[in-house]
Amino acid sequence: MGTTMKDVARHAGVSVGTVSRYINGYRLKEINMKKVKMAIEELGFKENIIAKGLKNKRSMTIGVVIASLTDIFSTTIVTSLEKTIEKENYSMMLCDYNCNLDRLHRKIMFLQDRMVDGVVLFAGNENKEDVRRLMNNEIPVVVIDSNIEGIETDRVNVDNVGASFRATEKLIHSGHERIAVINGTKGDFIAEERLQGYISALNTYDITINDEYIRYGNYSSIGGYNCLMELLECKSPPTSVFITNYYMTIGAITAINELDIKIPRHLSLICFDRFEIMDVIKPSLTFIEQPTDRIGEMAGRILLKRIKGDMSQFPMDMRINTRMVMGKSIAPPGVTDH
Repeated sequence: MGTTMKDVARHAGVSVGTVSRYINGYRLKEINMKKVKMAIEELGFKENIIAKGLKNKRSMTIGVVIASLTDIFSTTIVTSLEKTIEKENYSMMLCDYNCNLDRLHRKIMFLQDRMVDGVVLFAGNENKEDVRRLMNNEIPVVVIDSNIEGIETDRVNVDNVGASFRATEKLIHSGHERIAVINGTKGDFIAEERLQGYISALNTYDITINDEYIRYGNYSSIGGYNCLMELLECKSPPTSVFITNYYMTIGAITAINELDIKIPRHLSLICFDRFEIMDVIKPSLTFIEQPTDRIGEMAGRILLKRIKGDMSQFPMDMRINTRMVMGKSIAPPGVTDH
């Protein structure tokens, strides 16, 4: 006969109820959690997950759907999310849909069939009916970096409008008026919010909005590359560019290097997102940093709260602040003849 909860309780010096609460994801005193965790590891205790799931109507599993496993922004958030749910003894089932809507539908249905206790979703309006089906089946959903119109869900996003306003304002304060933006996908929720911040800053400082300076790079490196090339072909090229995504920044930097443009003497840059590869770019870039750890932690905490039946403050729309990290990629307008 294998190790039982009674054996774990005896070894840890706690009650069987304490062991049971630990296994079922309840918060305990820190000292008791450590005792039970150590006893479980030392005795090699393995609970019968299937039997426990049938009894508690929980699978102790959370489903996560992201666009691509190569998306460094999403996977960084997922790392933090997993750390958060593991503290409550939950496991994670990660799926990607490669930006394919049929695949997205199949992945969500897969998670529902596996009786996950909740879903964290990096997607928007394109899967509205699937999300409605999940919620009708009492599977809570938390949406990250997006919004689903017409359906009330908990959401975790950064303050995109405010961050983009401050980024554009930084260029204005440095003396720029010919400010371009390389944005995400036209009509996308996040892209529209970041565009709103850019336009609001120009309006606040009475700077004319030039539609020729607004480009859409579709969140891709090739998109960023092409947009930067197009901007420099304008009759009156911009003296500065705000790039709203990491991958588009990489593409734009590639174009800048090919053309031997000197930053910030010929062109000033401010970007969204910072990951390790940014550290090798010279001169160092000024960028808006999204707190990916905080985003993942918050999404996990909200979902666990809903799984436990706490529906207070539903739906929550969490807006997390970003921070600007100063580099050496911004200077007053100088030589702009590329």
